[in-house]
Amino acid sequence: MDLSSLTLPVISVITLVLMGGALLLIMIPAVPVAALEWALAMILGALSGFTRLTPVGAIVVTALMVLGSTSQFWLPIFGMRGEGMSCMGMIAFFVGMAIGTALIPIPFIGTLLGGLIAVILVEYSRIGEMRDALRSGGKALKTVIYGMILEFVFAIGIFLTTLVSVISMWNS
Repeated sequence: MDLSSLTLPVISVITLVLMGGALLLIMIPAVPVAALEWALAMILGALSGFTRLTPVGAIVVTALMVLGSTSQFWLPIFGMRGEGMSCMGMIAFFVGMAIGTALIPIPFIGTLLGGLIAVILVEYSRIGEMRDALRSGGKALKTVIYGMILEFVFAIGIFLTTLVSVISMWNS
């Protein structure tokens, strides 16, 4: 696609502004921010014929997106998992997140509070010990927050890679 010398810089700036704004969506746990950042970068790459987002940049942002999107699979390797919590507890956490978001539509607060309450209820009904149920709720919350932090780090990496790629090609 042949874009004019004026249109391409404007599209680049708009994409970078959208990517910066998308980083704020990390406050909503259900939003896959790394995948959204990647999609914006790839759209810029496709529109510019991979002159603004270089092929190397596209490979790097794709790798970062894959790492960010699959963290739930490799986090346990590094000891970040919901140990002592049942599979039903983790399912309850994610269902509770959806319910919490609907009932308390304040990003982050309603979502995490709903998940925490759901885990505590499920684990208490399963084991009958409030102390263990509270511990499971805390572990679930910690696991989700660690995952969000990692996803944010990868999303920032995608944004910075795109930014560096755009700046390095600006004078070309």
